Amino acid sequence: MLKVNRKQTGIREMLRIHYYFLVVVISVIGMLSIAYAAKGSDRSYASTEMQVTRAQDLVDAERDAAKLEALIQNILKVHGWVETLDENKQLIHYTGIPLDRSTPESLRLGEEPENAPYISSEASFLQKGLLYTYIVKIPVDQLEVSIWDQQSARDRDKQIQRYNVQAVFGFILLSAVVIVIYSRWTARKIIQPLGAIAAGIDHLKTGDYTIRLSLKLEGEFLQIGNTLNDMAEKLEQAGAHKVQMERGRQRMLADIAHDLKTPISTLYGYAKALHEGMVKDNDKQQSYLLSIYTKAKRVDALLDTLFEMTQLDHPDYMLDRQVQDLGECMRTAILDHFSEIEEKELELEVRIPDTEVRYAFDRKQMSRVFSNLLSNAVRYNPAGTRLRVTLETHADGLWLEFADNGSGIPEHLRSVIFDPFVRGDQARSNAGGTGLGLAIAYKIVSLHQGSLQLLGTAEERTIFRIILPDF
Repeated sequence: MLKVNRKQTGIREMLRIHYYFLVVVISVIGMLSIAYAAKGSDRSYASTEMQVTRAQDLVDAERDAAKLEALIQNILKVHGWVETLDENKQLIHYTGIPLDRSTPESLRLGEEPENAPYISSEASFLQKGLLYTYIVKIPVDQLEVSIWDQQSARDRDKQIQRYNVQAVFGFILLSAVVIVIYSRWTARKIIQPLGAIAAGIDHLKTGDYTIRLSLKLEGEFLQIGNTLNDMAEKLEQAGAHKVQMERGRQRMLADIAHDLKTPISTLYGYAKALHEGMVKDNDKQQSYLLSIYTKAKRVDALLDTLFEMTQLDHPDYMLDRQVQDLGECMRTAILDHFSEIEEKELELEVRIPDTEVRYAFDRKQMSRVFSNLLSNAVRYNPAGTRLRVTLETHADGLWLEFADNGSGIPEHLRSVIFDPFVRGDQARSNAGGTGLGLAIAYKIVSLHQGSLQLLGTAEERTIFRIILPDF
């Protein structure tokens, strides 16, 4: 049977936690996608940005005509130009279109450089033993709008668009994966317990009450699982009790048939012999008639006992409980059996309070219990047995004990001694009782909300203890 010690989490709480987890994960994916798109945009701008060519770059590429030409074309693309000066700093060559040729170069450089209409760089180099200088100039007002050419801008836009598409696609894909995992995870938390519970119910429908849920359940599922296990256990116990009751009923019917068959067979045989005139001797006829009377009386007593037991088992049966002296009822029962006790030479020890012990009980039925216990003690014990009858008050109620140190009850009969048709000697003889006395006594005490127990010690092998709770 399932015994789960895990902290119970309700289904709603579980789903709420899962939902918060899903929102957090998707939000993280969204932020990562945005960061990826932004990073891609930065890379696109960086990859398409045109580097501003410096004069030193031209000097470095002086011996590589192709590279030099490419650098000069980069300068021209941003509307710049290249001025070549001789060793006297005199302009000897223009490449590109300068902003203003009317102003001498020396005057422009001499004025405020920070307010110059262009940016410039200067680098010198030797060629055939002569010193020359490159001056690269790029207009300031054209620098920002021309730092990328049109082709580079188109490439940049395509790259940015590609990064954006990848970011959106990645967000959708990862979100879908997370949602699928979340759905399967959540569904497993619900479907598996429901499947186990449904399977358990199917087992119960087919009559298999041994099924027990052993899954790790949570919250309401745990409660349902434990309830199902408890129900299965109760049904299993009820089924076992039903089987036991059916076996007891069958055994009782067999015992009734046995107990009736023997005397009725005797009645039939003797009556037939007398009816057919087979017995001529008068004394023998009287003996047959006495046997018929004895057997008929026994059958009548057995039927009366069976009738009384069926009355006690009826759900509508009510005890006639009245508040009276329980000790006096016990003393009366002892007096009724005193002659039998003396005849059997039993040692009687009575410990009943002299003061009244007031209790609400059915005097007729409780007297039958006392009478049955006393008659059993007399019938099944040898001479010289010590018989003790006591009445005591305890915290849990009244204790009534009928104990003896006689033959005792066999160990194998102790567990079934209160079942119908069980006799201390297990004999089916005419000398025995009906086998219903202790079963009726047990039923009467139970109707008083009390208990009848069979105990024993080394000194007193048989102790019948009746416990009647406070009323």
